[in-house]
Amino acid sequence: MQKLSFLCRKYLIWWVYFLFVFIPLYPKFPLISVPGTYVAVRLEDFIVAVVFLWWLISKVGSIGDSLKQPLYQAFILFWAVGALSVFSGILVTHTVSWHLSILHFLRRVEVMILFFVALDAVQNLNQIKNLLKISLLTTLIIIFYGFGQQWFSFPVISTMNKEFSKGLILFLTPGARVNSTFAGHYDLAVYLSVFLIFATAFLFYVRKLKEKLLILFSSLLGFILLSLTAARVSFLSTILGAAAVLWFVGQRKLIFLLILLSLGAFVISPDLRHRTVATVTVNLLGGGGAKYSPPPQKPNPTKHFSIENAASSSATFSGIPVDVAPGEPINSTELGVFRSFEIRLNVEWPRAVRAFFKNPFLGSGYSSITIATDNDYLRSLGETGMLGFLSFALIWWIILRTIWKKRPDHKNFTFYLLTASFVGVLVIFINSTFIDALESSKISFILWLVLGASVALVKFKHD
Repeated sequence: MQKLSFLCRKYLIWWVYFLFVFIPLYPKFPLISVPGTYVAVRLEDFIVAVVFLWWLISKVGSIGDSLKQPLYQAFILFWAVGALSVFSGILVTHTVSWHLSILHFLRRVEVMILFFVALDAVQNLNQIKNLLKISLLTTLIIIFYGFGQQWFSFPVISTMNKEFSKGLILFLTPGARVNSTFAGHYDLAVYLSVFLIFATAFLFYVRKLKEKLLILFSSLLGFILLSLTAARVSFLSTILGAAAVLWFVGQRKLIFLLILLSLGAFVISPDLRHRTVATVTVNLLGGGGAKYSPPPQKPNPTKHFSIENAASSSATFSGIPVDVAPGEPINSTELGVFRSFEIRLNVEWPRAVRAFFKNPFLGSGYSSITIATDNDYLRSLGETGMLGFLSFALIWWIILRTIWKKRPDHKNFTFYLLTASFVGVLVIFINSTFIDALESSKISFILWLVLGASVALVKFKHD
């Protein structure tokens, strides 16, 4: 058994290499439908299960020592609280379906276990460099496929609603936003925002001109594709994150150039420009364009009917969305932005708050809140309560503290990787205020793999 464990540990890194390619690129085709939800069991779930068993075998003889480490204990604490939350939701508050709640809980464990897979798989610096090269090539494929969707009618696989999640082959319609190999444009935007943080950092690490040009080329294309998603919070988080990286690596003068580049994005993507302006004018300032005000009803319109009156009435409604309500913007872009924020403010977020108050300590259980909450913090509080939220925060605190404290003073490979990892997590945090970033399985899988590899870096000697 020891020999088998040694072999599994030796070749575990190849599973990590594979996951860095497969997870971002493979479309989200459903394999097994789950009653009561349109979230399905997919091929990646079976692959991760195999990787998990492989990792377990590799841990034979050493799992006891690992469980003594604070990081392992923090994960176990969070999972234990999550399990209690599930049982509380089933037996106490009666707010969940037992099979859905257990499935949601297992999905959390599934994505987070990849942290330990990467942590144990990465044994030297070259392996991390290989992961970065694989990620760069994978991201280029994602970028080119996204452009193909935008301009060459490449197929789209989406899970944005119940019908799409059946694995339908779709194509972008006019006005639709690109999502490349991801389930939606927000997921793609979050992925690109983190990629651009790493690209910004390593642009100043590599010395060869060819490598610099490749990173610069990939970054420019990724930035353009990010602009085409028109995901405003992801765009803002990318600019803030890239500025933070430039500050940390001592390239502070380039922040001004970054600001100019961000302004250029509004030229590239009119949709991003219009939605950003609408966010400021409509949601933040309460202004914007004209609002819909229905014409006064006449007591008996049939007595005063004329062709002129009919034409006037028809003109009043021309160009106005058919489902617009009184007081809403009549401009279609402003209307979409207005409703998006109103749904968060008046429906999704209050629902999460109500779920929290049903059991402030343990929440109302996984799956008690609908699939869309558009705020990972409120979702965590609503589903797992204060205990779940704090235990999850403890994991992030240990990881970020480890990454920050282990950053060397001199600017070597380790410095740039840990800087990018630290800022990348902050970018995820910003995205999580308006997007269910951690609910995306692709994003979560990749995030925990990256963090596991980053923490693994501090285990062995730096370059």
